[in-house]
Amino acid sequence: MDHLDAARIMAADCLCYRARRAARAITRAYDTALRPIGLQATQVTLLNAIALGPESTRSMGQLAEIMALEISTLTRNLRPLERAGVIAISRSATDRRVRLVRLTETGKTRLAAALPHWRRAHAEITATLGDEPARDLRIALDHATQTMKAAERSPCSGT
Repeated sequence: MDHLDAARIMAADCLCYRARRAARAITRAYDTALRPIGLQATQVTLLNAIALGPESTRSMGQLAEIMALEISTLTRNLRPLERAGVIAISRSATDRRVRLVRLTETGKTRLAAALPHWRRAHAEITATLGDEPARDLRIALDHATQTMKAAERSPCSGT
């Protein structure tokens, strides 16, 4: 088997390829809609995850788990938000090893301002896909995420 055979096999069956391609297409639509407020879809997703924590705060570990990101990638993604003043990162008062990410008042305002832009993009994507396929996609993605997370935690994973 040569490289071309391997490429054809992977192209025909690869879930990663399809998931990443779909994610990029959907992300582009959200990014376009959010451009007027100076945020990207990935940033709004992070702000949303932080906002839903107690007192709009999450530990880095919690946030990494929710977002399915490595801590180093999460840290890299949070830096521009911290520089923009939409989040603040501090150490936990009870455990100095734990870093906390908090949505600032500016962050709360920016997240609220993102909603109409997000709604427009979401409506356009849903209309493009169709209501039922969009719902089915949400369900399939949630199922895939939960199943893969469970498999990662399984003592038999990786064998």
